[in-house]
Amino acid sequence: MLKNILAAERLKLKRSKMWVLYVLAPFISVILAYTNFRNNYKLFVQPGDNEWVEAWTQIAVFMGSFVLPILVGIYAAFVCRGEHVGGGWKQLLAQPVLRSRVFFVKSVMVAMMVGVTMSILCILFILFGFLNGLKGGLPFFTILGYVVQGSIACLPLIVLQLIISIRYKTFGIPLAVSIGFTLPSILAANTPLGQIYPWTLPMLGMSPPDESPIDSYPLFYSVLIVLFVLVTAFGVRNFSRRDMI
Repeated sequence: MLKNILAAERLKLKRSKMWVLYVLAPFISVILAYTNFRNNYKLFVQPGDNEWVEAWTQIAVFMGSFVLPILVGIYAAFVCRGEHVGGGWKQLLAQPVLRSRVFFVKSVMVAMMVGVTMSILCILFILFGFLNGLKGGLPFFTILGYVVQGSIACLPLIVLQLIISIRYKTFGIPLAVSIGFTLPSILAANTPLGQIYPWTLPMLGMSPPDESPIDSYPLFYSVLIVLFVLVTAFGVRNFSRRDMI
């Protein structure tokens, strides 16, 4: 049954036009990042700096701080949209399947959507880097590490936005919550609150160590794991007890 639910979710994505967001959001972020990087080149690049890493700092600012957290809200709302229409929740939950598994599958689908988006971001960043003639060797595995770390940092936010999307039928409320809490993320990033503020975590994860306010990566990952476990436990418990109408 778990495999059937996952297959149904994948089919729903296949029939949608979400691929536009997969490409458009990273494309816009890369354009803005490279434009800002070139306009402020002397400010960002100092002797001995790797231009690829310095250019990536702007990706972390535009994609990590604003675009990615909002995308998570959109993706979470989308995977719940079908169930909010025409009694979809009742039809789904009438099947012999645990609610915890339904919650897990939808979380996995949002995580997969984030993964696809981040993969396209990485490809576009490298492509535009060569087009812009960035100097120095491409630190591919370093950039890939930032991509993976930023994706992992989205996990608590994915679950949190999924909880909100399950609760509210309208697409607008989860999106409004996502935008509203994303806007102060840069301010929160430079405070102790930033280490536990879900909308800030993607940017922290994507940032190079010399540009990130993270003081301790072991502590960062410990907090990330604890936050993910707590939010997931709350989400599963809340979903299991909630009457879906």
